[in-house]
Amino acid sequence: MGFKQNEVNKDLVLPPVIMFTERALAQLLLIIENDFTLAGKYFRIVVSGKGCEGFTYAAGFTDLNDDDFQVRIANTEHEIYVVVDPFAGFYLQIASVDFIQDFNLDAEGFVIVNHAQSEFKGKFWRAAPEKTPPIKKSSPEEVKDA
Repeated sequence: MGFKQNEVNKDLVLPPVIMFTERALAQLLLIIENDFTLAGKYFRIVVSGKGCEGFTYAAGFTDLNDDDFQVRIANTEHEIYVVVDPFAGFYLQIASVDFIQDFNLDAEGFVIVNHAQSEFKGKFWRAAPEKTPPIKKSSPEEVKDA
């Protein structure tokens, strides 16, 4: 699609609503409480790719960036925040996070479900340009320095 994530105008993007299943929340709390190497890190949700069926997503622990959304997990009493960059925030307006552990399939990890995934199948932006994120306008100084 040609967007750099840092070009998205965060001021024109609504913060997403992120929910966790009980299993995902328990796993996240377990990781946070027991892995001292993650002190000061944030659980981040990102758009990791795009296919015919829509976007793919990934999660992991990273540092906080200046333009990140810090999103409180919506369906818990715990005061836990995840971070989402403006690009992912634009497309993940309502999302759920689950944790799977299937030893038969050798699959373990967090799974992100975008509740609006069906809107982003194929080359959706050709028919609906409003489904592309708002891009920051470059100032004359930025253009000159480039």
